[in-house]
Amino acid sequence: MATFEELMNKFRNPGDEPLDTTVFAEELEKVHTEELSIRDAAVKSRDEAAAELQKQLDAAELEKLRLKSVNYDLMVAAPKTGEPENQDNANNDAGERPRGIAALFE
Repeated sequence: MATFEELMNKFRNPGDEPLDTTVFAEELEKVHTEELSIRDAAVKSRDEAAAELQKQLDAAELEKLRLKSVNYDLMVAAPKTGEPENQDNANNDAGERPRGIAALFE
C-alpha cells in the first residue's frame, strides 16, 4: 500500500496514465485515516508515558516531604548543646515529651 505522500505525488504528477478519481479518492482517504490512527496511537502512548512519569514524580515529592518531616522530628528530639543530660528524666516526670536518644525509640 502506498503512503499518503506517495499518493499525493501521484496526484501532482500523474504521468501518462490518467487517474481514476473515485479509486484514487478512496485510496487516499483510507491511507490518510490509517496514518492518522498511527499518529493518534503514538500521541496516546506518549501521553500515557508522561502521566506515568508524573505519578512517579508526585510519589517522589511525597516521599521527600515525609523524610523532611521525620528529619525535623529527629532534630527537635535531639538534646540541645549545653543541656545537662539529667534534664531528660525531669521532663519525663513532669509529663513533657521525652527528649534525646530515648525519644528516637518511642
